[in-house]
Amino acid sequence: MMRAEVPVVLKTSLSLRPLPTALLLVCAGVGACVVGTFFTLTLVPLLVAAGFLAALLIGGVVCAWAGVEALAALERWLERDSRFQR
Repeated sequence: MMRAEVPVVLKTSLSLRPLPTALLLVCAGVGACVVGTFFTLTLVPLLVAAGFLAALLIGGVVCAWAGVEALAALERWLERDSRFQR
């Protein structure tokens, strides 16, 4: 047979009144939403700036590569053109 166990409720010395506790929890919840939104919106400009920096670096590398290729093509043209032969 199963024995019925009586739940034990311990008395704590901390007594919280419901209304102030509810107000404190509501304020904490709203504050968490505000702080979370603030940090999320703070990250947006940083992410955009990081994206711009990455695009600038990639664009600079591609332009430098194109410049080297253009100089190589110019060199080949100068070597083959009869006007520049001695």
